[in-house]
Amino acid sequence: MKRPAIVYAVVLTALAGCAAVAIEDRQVGLSKTSVFDVVTPTPFGFEGPEAAKTIPPLPGSGMPPMISHTVDEYLPLTVKNNECLECHDKPGRIGTPVAAGKPRPAPASHYAAGAGGSMVLLGRQYNCLFCHAPQAGVQPLVRNTSN
Repeated sequence: MKRPAIVYAVVLTALAGCAAVAIEDRQVGLSKTSVFDVVTPTPFGFEGPEAAKTIPPLPGSGMPPMISHTVDEYLPLTVKNNECLECHDKPGRIGTPVAAGKPRPAPASHYAAGAGGSMVLLGRQYNCLFCHAPQAGVQPLVRNTSN
């Protein structure tokens, strides 16, 4: 009979200790503002001399390269309407040097052998934005301290 009373006392003590610790709404999430504030994000773009440079993925990360230009005018991407392919669907140029500022061909991993031995873009590669993201001139939400 005394065992439930002891458990009850321990639970009450623990709850009393938890009630004294309050978390402010500014401590929740990455924003560091109140969760009740209506926040209007600052519009951003990627302009200036850095815009023409593609940020390479970290070696060994398996991360795809970022898109070095805006994509608003190309959306929505569909199988029948993908303007990315006009510049990047060039399997004959895979492995050849690309001049600065010129579009790079999609890599060989995006293709399969088609009829007659021609390289055909794989169906799952038609929506480029599934893997590739446009660059933006913004500060990271969380600073990387591992470097």
